[in-house]
Amino acid sequence: MAIQPYEIDGKTFYKIRVVRKSKAKGVSIDKSVDAIATLADAEKEEKKLIAKCERELILADAKGSTFGELLDTWEVEAKKEDKEIFIQEVEKQTVYDYVFLIRRYCDHWMKLEATEIDRATAWMTLDQVNREVSITRRKRLNSAINAVYRWAMVSGRIEGLKEVPTYGYRSTKKEEEKMPEILNLQQIRTFLKVAEESGHKWYPIWALALFTGMRSGELYALKWEAIDFENKLIYVHLNWTNRERYGPTKGAYWRTVPIESSQVLSLLAELKTKGGNGDFVFPRYDSWRKGAQATILREFCIGHGLPSIKFHTLRACFATQLIRMAIAPGKVMSIGGWKDLKTMQRYIRMAGIEVKGATEGLMLLPDRQVMGKVVELFRTE
Repeated sequence: MAIQPYEIDGKTFYKIRVVRKSKAKGVSIDKSVDAIATLADAEKEEKKLIAKCERELILADAKGSTFGELLDTWEVEAKKEDKEIFIQEVEKQTVYDYVFLIRRYCDHWMKLEATEIDRATAWMTLDQVNREVSITRRKRLNSAINAVYRWAMVSGRIEGLKEVPTYGYRSTKKEEEKMPEILNLQQIRTFLKVAEESGHKWYPIWALALFTGMRSGELYALKWEAIDFENKLIYVHLNWTNRERYGPTKGAYWRTVPIESSQVLSLLAELKTKGGNGDFVFPRYDSWRKGAQATILREFCIGHGLPSIKFHTLRACFATQLIRMAIAPGKVMSIGGWKDLKTMQRYIRMAGIEVKGATEGLMLLPDRQVMGKVVELFRTE
């Protein structure tokens, strides 16, 4: 690649040559332009020629690409900060999830040419997955496949397809909605009481999770500088994941969490007095860093005869308790960093505020029977 001057009849002209080669398939693109009058024009033309060669190389490389090669390229492009305009904007964690799901359930596609995977192949795969896993997981797999194919089609990496191979697939399986894991107020108090009295090292972590609704990774990344004791606020802006290490929160934006309860302020003050964790509020437990927080919590609960819950349940408990205290759902979403109203609706249903008071006026028994029968109905002796 170079700009070369040359002369004709004593006048200087410029010639450009750009060569691009593919490491994967040995494809070579070689283009040149000559008779350019000025160096400035030659430099502008060189940039255009480079872009054109790289574009043609991508298309040439993509011809006959296997689905596995296509997936690898999509993963690289989707993780870039400066993404192609054709790439659907997704979070890095979503990219990891998509690639994992595709490799987990579509492994037999990897050596097939991307254009060979037709509707019949895709539908059969989704139908098989549909029998093995939840509808939610199958829908996410569908979204992952669509993201890769749409990018490949729009960017010109594959040709000849009018629609993604999963288009039109509909599952006939209906998934039973399960009751979410949750603790009521008495269970929360019992849980914290047992954890504190047993001297469990995770007690302050669990307590702060229940007081703030913060995610496990946000608590792990929490520093003292993010706690404003004067205004009774925590500024949540960091998160920890095994893959990304320290980074932004799941929603990629910071939020404020009020800590107005005297109990949570007392807990934080005690932790501050003990110190020993440097800049961080909590110790750097290896088990936590390796993602074992859910296992540790379940083992503790089972060992003490408490309902078995995962770490994320503490966040659900926080939301449900606030809603039961008549805190507006919109405010709860803001504090906890929830974007999905559908998730919040589940907590509203758990809290029962939509139906509370609906049956208070029911008077069905004859007046003479009301008191005696009601007492008998609820007698526990």
